[in-house]
Amino acid sequence: MAKWQMPRPNMGDMVFFSTDVHNFSNPCLGFVVQNPGDSTVRILTFTPTGWVDRPSVHHKDDPDLKTDNAWEELGCWAFAPITEAIYQAAAASRAKERLTSGTAK
Repeated sequence: MAKWQMPRPNMGDMVFFSTDVHNFSNPCLGFVVQNPGDSTVRILTFTPTGWVDRPSVHHKDDPDLKTDNAWEELGCWAFAPITEAIYQAAAASRAKERLTSGTAK
């Protein structure tokens, strides 16, 4: 069985952050401020009380969050819908470009 791989955000991507790793409830807005490691990202979240640095955050779908390892306390992240839309539009544009350049040859 292949090991789960975290989605790869880029620095500056808009994400949602939640302290609820089980239901991803009440997320707040955040931005990726450091290129990701293999399983975590560093996020700066915007909360009603100000900015909060979240240095080691796992993706909400990371199966390791279900184990007893105290990572629950660090919260979890997911792409914000606008970020997902940007990535999908870019992928569609690249696919269209490949088709266009392929038929021109």
